[in-house]
Amino acid sequence: MLTRQLRIEEVPLARDAHTGAASGGYAAWLNTGREGFHQQPATADQVEQMFQAHEVDARVLTGVYDDSLPADWVDPLVPVATYASFAKTLNVGASLVPAHLVTMVTVRPTHRRRGILRELMTGDLARAKAAGYPVAALTASEATIYGRFGFGRVTEQQTLHLDVRGDVRFHAAASGSVLQVPPHVLGTVAGPVFEAFHASRRGSVGRQEAYLRHATARWGQEGPDPDPKLRAAVYLDPAGEIQGYVTYVFAGWDSKPLTLNVRDLVATTEVARREIFRFLSSVDLIERISHPFAAADDPLGWALEDPSRVSYTGREHCLWVRVLDVPAAFAAREYRGSGTFTLRVADPQGLVAGFYAFAIRDGRAKVTELDEDGPADFSCGAVALGPLLLGACGIGDLVSAGLLEPAERALPAEPAALSELLDLPGVPHAINGF
Repeated sequence: MLTRQLRIEEVPLARDAHTGAASGGYAAWLNTGREGFHQQPATADQVEQMFQAHEVDARVLTGVYDDSLPADWVDPLVPVATYASFAKTLNVGASLVPAHLVTMVTVRPTHRRRGILRELMTGDLARAKAAGYPVAALTASEATIYGRFGFGRVTEQQTLHLDVRGDVRFHAAASGSVLQVPPHVLGTVAGPVFEAFHASRRGSVGRQEAYLRHATARWGQEGPDPDPKLRAAVYLDPAGEIQGYVTYVFAGWDSKPLTLNVRDLVATTEVARREIFRFLSSVDLIERISHPFAAADDPLGWALEDPSRVSYTGREHCLWVRVLDVPAAFAAREYRGSGTFTLRVADPQGLVAGFYAFAIRDGRAKVTELDEDGPADFSCGAVALGPLLLGACGIGDLVSAGLLEPAERALPAEPAALSELLDLPGVPHAINGF
């Protein structure tokens, strides 16, 4: 429980009745969150831009306030901690499920170790479960924080570098065409293209309004200001249908080697992605293409005659998932073949603790929570459910890591049998944060 001087309040997305500008409470909350991520205070116009985007996302904003601070030194509207959530969808393989997304989590250094984060997170996850969300998700800036709340790492990302000096040759012949367009054209393109990608890629999470504003150059990389340097192109398949787009900027003449930085690349097919890279490699006066948010198993090197042109840096965790409803979440997952097993889940927060029976038939599962607490084939903690749900790694890896434990009576072949049911090809991949 928080001390008496600390109070948690929802920060309404409201405007000042006299000026029509975003309320002072919203501006104070926003700038406290920005400070937590070492960003400059937002200007009045930037506050308005962020307010509009948060309205579109229907974000729920929460602040923690310390009433013991001297009002003549500290504005009472300024929180000591921020927290926000909004709803999108997560692709878990066989379908999209509603996802409760957590973002903008900050606690001021003066108020650490007072239980603020635990109070915010546990209360919010309980409300999300009660509201019917099967999963919650976040992108963590610090990997060690969120496991204790049941979030498990499910995707990784890395920055891809493509050396484009000389003639870059692909194994496959060119297919379709690429059309350079002004970024504002993506206003009608970016949404449908991303939704097609989102529906096809396990691990993809729905995008917030900010991505559309970035793609159309209304917002730059550093914040909600126009970006005149941004360039854009769309890929059309042989039938003339748009199947991908890319936005990019020149890193400047001081960059060594001369680099084109990809800001956003969304492709509905691997062919579309390959042809976008073919286009980027032909941009004049450029020696390297750098692309963040590449998957851990990025296939570009296999498309090139010279795979040594591709290198990677900055591999890191990206999406973390917390299962809130085991039957609903795992019924939406894909499987292989048919079979049965039972799973006991331990959860200190009590959200999904229980004993579950999985009946898998022809690649789909019916999951039932059982009242009796009998012997289970496997057991795990809540933190293992995210990677188990998304197929982030193989069953053997989860067992080796100690995240999934076979029953003591289990035969050596039982983990292998579970692998045949649950292991999936490829890795989940999210191309955006939030």
